[in-house]
Amino acid sequence: MRERLSMDKDWQFHLGDAVLLNDNSHDAVYGNAKAGGSRGAASIEWNDNEWETVQLPHDWSYKQPFDRENGVADFGYNTRGMGWYRKKFKLDPADNGKQLLLEFDGIATHATVYFNGSILERNFCGYTSFVIDVTDRAYFGDRPNLLVVKVDATVSEGWWYEGAGIYRHVWLTKKAPVHIADRGVWVNPIKQSDAKWLTNVETTIKNESEEITAYQLISRVEDANGEIVAEQSTEGTSEAGQSVVVKQDLPIEHPALWDVDDPTLYKLHSIVTINGQEVDSVVTNYGYRTIRICPDTGFYLNERPLKIKGTCNHQDHAGVGVALPDGIQEYRIGRLKEMGSNAYRCAHHNPTPELLDACDRLGMLVMDENRNFDSSREGLLQLENMVTRDRNHPSVVFYSLFNEEPLQGTSIGRKMVKRMMRAVRKLDSTRPILGAMNGGVMEDEGTVDVTDIAGFNYMNGGYDKFKEKHPNQPIIGSETVSSFATRSNYISDTEQQVFESYDREKASWGNTVRESWKAINTRDFVMGTFVWTGFDYRGEPTPYEWPSVSTHFGILDTCGFAKDPYYLYQAFWLDEPVLLIVAHWNWRGKEGQTVKVMTHTNCDEVALYLNDVFVDRQTIDIYEQHEWDVVYEPGTLKMEGYKDGQLVKVSEITTTDEAHTLRIETQKPFLLGDGRDAMAVNIYAVDAEGRFVPTNQSKVSFSMNGSGQILGVGNGNPNCHEPDNAMERSLFNGCCQLIVQSKVGQEDIELTVQGEGLQSVSYVIPVNAAEEMPFVPSISERYINNWLVTQEPTAERPNPNVTIHPTDMNSWEKVDVSFGALQMLRGVNGYVIYRNRIPMSAQEKSSNPYIWFHSISGDIEIYIDGKLHLKKFIPWSVDLEVPLQGVELDDQVTISVLIGIKPDMYSPGINGSVSIRMK
Repeated sequence: MRERLSMDKDWQFHLGDAVLLNDNSHDAVYGNAKAGGSRGAASIEWNDNEWETVQLPHDWSYKQPFDRENGVADFGYNTRGMGWYRKKFKLDPADNGKQLLLEFDGIATHATVYFNGSILERNFCGYTSFVIDVTDRAYFGDRPNLLVVKVDATVSEGWWYEGAGIYRHVWLTKKAPVHIADRGVWVNPIKQSDAKWLTNVETTIKNESEEITAYQLISRVEDANGEIVAEQSTEGTSEAGQSVVVKQDLPIEHPALWDVDDPTLYKLHSIVTINGQEVDSVVTNYGYRTIRICPDTGFYLNERPLKIKGTCNHQDHAGVGVALPDGIQEYRIGRLKEMGSNAYRCAHHNPTPELLDACDRLGMLVMDENRNFDSSREGLLQLENMVTRDRNHPSVVFYSLFNEEPLQGTSIGRKMVKRMMRAVRKLDSTRPILGAMNGGVMEDEGTVDVTDIAGFNYMNGGYDKFKEKHPNQPIIGSETVSSFATRSNYISDTEQQVFESYDREKASWGNTVRESWKAINTRDFVMGTFVWTGFDYRGEPTPYEWPSVSTHFGILDTCGFAKDPYYLYQAFWLDEPVLLIVAHWNWRGKEGQTVKVMTHTNCDEVALYLNDVFVDRQTIDIYEQHEWDVVYEPGTLKMEGYKDGQLVKVSEITTTDEAHTLRIETQKPFLLGDGRDAMAVNIYAVDAEGRFVPTNQSKVSFSMNGSGQILGVGNGNPNCHEPDNAMERSLFNGCCQLIVQSKVGQEDIELTVQGEGLQSVSYVIPVNAAEEMPFVPSISERYINNWLVTQEPTAERPNPNVTIHPTDMNSWEKVDVSFGALQMLRGVNGYVIYRNRIPMSAQEKSSNPYIWFHSISGDIEIYIDGKLHLKKFIPWSVDLEVPLQGVELDDQVTISVLIGIKPDMYSPGINGSVSIRMK
């Protein structure tokens, strides 16, 4: 049966290149050219005992200090560089004969993957998930496997913070020889009438056995209540080493539709049996829904017109860089849904799978975007990878091929797009394709009229002109707005590099929120918008640079705290009454001076009161809103919102006292004690009456007990240089955030928060018992398994310290002793020599090291750097500990093992792994 195991636990990590001493000897060069012969950090002998142990997902870049001199503004001034990851693990002998796949969800940026000393994959995109078949190269039983990843983050693919490292999950999948292929299930529900649907399923069955095999494929549809509502069985045969695609149509009546307001998911159970025995199964989540685009009336979901109310987003978050726990993906999508957003553009890259899972569950449409505009073999592989991984997600409704490419308006770009569209449609013809264009839309030989949708990045003034020229081409605002705001700040200050919040500040190429939404919402033929951006993100600190380290574009800051425009979008996008007073009322020292106050509302009229004294009442144009200059006096500012003359909403802001203590709010009521679940914990400064104090900037420290840990901290300040991997953080305008992850266990978490001059507060986060996800444990031993052994036993006792000529590849044979006993030694009457030369670190030499032979037998003499260290007769294979205390050890130690053999010895020699251990 199939197993899918997490590979996230306990990797050894080294920041920087793992430099090997220069060795250009024939032996080194010859050995490196052989399968399994990679040297240095990719070899089993490499000493990683002093490397850092890390858990995945892992991003090393955000943990580096901000560096104005060596950092890059677009990357947030965090340095990147190179890094190495190593994981040693064992596989059960019962796994021998199974197909073994390693799946990497994402590595930033270029990656070289070694498995047991050989390069098995090179990946050239930091956003592409990829799979490696390691079946032929795996070891089983006591023999360790070594997985090594060299990450080169000196290269970049974007102009934003991309992170560095294995920042998404890694998996090991074990399958029977006859199985469903990787990404081998494609579910495409087809509507036949209002009542009837056909669940079209294509399943690829792969036969990795050595004989033709008869199989049965059973496909079952399970609804949201766990009921089986459709089933079909197909029998067939598969040739050895071949794949077969099985097509099935499962009818279903009146399915519950997947919609943004009610995202009902179904499960397809795909089961392969041989002779009545189940050998493989896969569960695929999918949904029943239709999408349609019209050049005149826009986008339709389930034949209902739906204005796209989307945001563009990169993938980093405060406290964790791009290494987001799955729970934070859900938090971010939830924050956008609460705003009224119904669509998410993955800018400008393929997202992590867990983000799409969250969009499926929560009802968020997705524009799935390809990173590299490239029609070469590599470029098409990246594009195809995106489609085959994501095409079962009902949330994915658009494929975007590129973003703002110089070739977008040229004949070259046109040819590239045509080839790329053919590659997509070969795999999925159900979703419209576009490119996000910042120009070239009026060029006759460009890309715009080749794609299904014209993607407009900004260019608000061009909608009508384009519609006139291309009346049959649908249009979407693929990227819009680019306005600036700083959370809870109401005075722009170029020295402080902060912005006001009155929807006036914008990039030179952009528009205000109100300008952009009016241009889109008043044109039925523009199907919607993707606002730049939902969340602030690291890097690209436009329009400033140092000390700004993140952007000012976001509707929410990097923590997900709402800026004022969040409520303006609610006013535009929600049906319920919305009324926000754009201001705070803590202006100590400004008594008698005017303070600008603004509405963010969808009410028809708003009345304004100061300390219960009527100030004014105004009719509200939703695309304009209204501003007042109010003379400040402490107390309460109140707005009343009216619709059709009826009071529907009241909003107040009050002058608070000084901050007294802190309030803690959690994203959800509890954590699962599985060691993976995570949540955002928000900290707010409040006065003695519990009122939020938006002007407090106190430094806050944290401590925690129980089954949890703090992964990182943030505060949403685009100019803050405090470290994210810390146990303290300054509040920014009254707020900061912790990312808390559970440990395996069920002890409730007690979080204590203390602030400068503030009363400390404790908060209990319940931890509910949950099974830990199955995982592959790591091994910490250092192995020295590659030995030279004399190719022919000698009848006479040889010199155990004989010199080996560096070009001698014939008198001596390189063997991996973990494979077990050498058959050539059975029945021999004579001697063999094993030789190895290993580096020893200062830590190892000072920690009572010993050599551990997992299995050895014979008349044994062990020499360390030419000196006899141990002599022992062992007639039967046993393990052997060889202490090195008292031996003067150099940085390089030569070990020679002379073994005398008698014909009656069953398995003489070194018959298993050898490791260096420390007491």
